[in-house]
Amino acid sequence: MFMQTTRGQLIRSLFEEYIEMYASRNDLLTTRFSENFSGYTGGGDCLVNDREAWINITRQDFAQVPGRIQIEMLDLLLQDLSEDIVVATGLFHIRLPMPEKDMTRDSARLTLIFRLEGASWKIVYSGISIPDQLVQDGEVYPIKGLLEQNQELQRLLEERTRELDAAKQKLKTLMPLHDQVRRCLETRLHEDSDMVTIAQALNLSTRTLVRRLQAEGTSFLQIKDQLRRDITLRLLLESQQPVEDIAAQVGFESLTAFHRTFKAWTGTTPLAYRRKGERRTGDRRHP
Repeated sequence: MFMQTTRGQLIRSLFEEYIEMYASRNDLLTTRFSENFSGYTGGGDCLVNDREAWINITRQDFAQVPGRIQIEMLDLLLQDLSEDIVVATGLFHIRLPMPEKDMTRDSARLTLIFRLEGASWKIVYSGISIPDQLVQDGEVYPIKGLLEQNQELQRLLEERTRELDAAKQKLKTLMPLHDQVRRCLETRLHEDSDMVTIAQALNLSTRTLVRRLQAEGTSFLQIKDQLRRDITLRLLLESQQPVEDIAAQVGFESLTAFHRTFKAWTGTTPLAYRRKGERRTGDRRHP
């Protein structure tokens, strides 16, 4: 799967932040776990499906080895599964701050599944394993334990993916069409997307899109115009971007057309609107 550089950097940063907090025994790590959490402990063979239980396990881990541990990364795999689900799987050596507990001959494996919940990425699954601790009776290598973990992880991932898909579909059916159109336009505004493009993105025919928007008392052009207006006014007041950059950002190829449209919106020019906003802000600061 092709992964955009920025997404790859995001996943790597999420994993590295986790590793740093874990290595430094930082209790803030416990705030990163989702309410809908599950995971495996380092040498465990059972699934922990309660967030508070996992927090207690983490703190027990930190109490048992309070000093900073050293982690030497050997390999890292990043997977961008969907807009709000990413996975990082690392292979590394662990060196504990105690000579008698040298674990560098073992390669630890860690899989983290992150989900975007609101504005924050939360850990919904954590599975760490160290080979010697997973060996079952009659085994030299922990083949059975690893296979069971992988099968359970795959089952869990498929189950969560189905749940998320169902939730997204339900949310989509509840969201008014004009909000869906606005959201699509906002992600494509610099492309100056037309109605055909947005209808295709929403899996609708152009005729159906027009009809349903009319039933909601609006139209594609009204939604697009209102979105452009809202973004333009916000950028003029909250940033120092040049007017021509703002015009291009909201999809105007011609600065003349932008000025004409802006005057229809506000009855004034962009620079005059910005100066007026700056004066209002100054008045509030200096009563």
